Amino acid sequence: MVSGTGFVLAYEWYWKIFEGDAVFDDAPGATAARDFLLPLAWLAKGRFVLDQVAVDRDGDGVSYRVGDRAIAIRCRDMRVDDFIAAVNAGFSAAKLDVQFALVAMRRYELRGVLVPRDERPAAMVRVRARGTTPP
Repeated sequence: MVSGTGFVLAYEWYWKIFEGDAVFDDAPGATAARDFLLPLAWLAKGRFVLDQVAVDRDGDGVSYRVGDRAIAIRCRDMRVDDFIAAVNAGFSAAKLDVQFALVAMRRYELRGVLVPRDERPAAMVRVRARGTTPP
């Protein structure tokens, strides 16, 4: 069950997602680390290890550790939903029974949350929404 917990994403992501433009562009590695992985590491604290978040030398990707697994994701021109799928694949590889999801808890506010793998939150955002009216 999703509560009001999680971390709030920068408001720009809300509009990028609902306008169908949810792609990492300038400084993709730093953006992925700052907007998603570092807050996610804070959210995971006490539940599992997500640390060693680092931006690649060329700035196009990130690497981090989840559990005992090293994960690397190339973010240049990557859609946010593909990034979330890659993060969740890392959780699976580390044998964690959680998934990362974006939920719309309030109008114009997206939160990054951790939920059990088999749960689909009612407020979960479909990131590939194009031309849809925001919730």
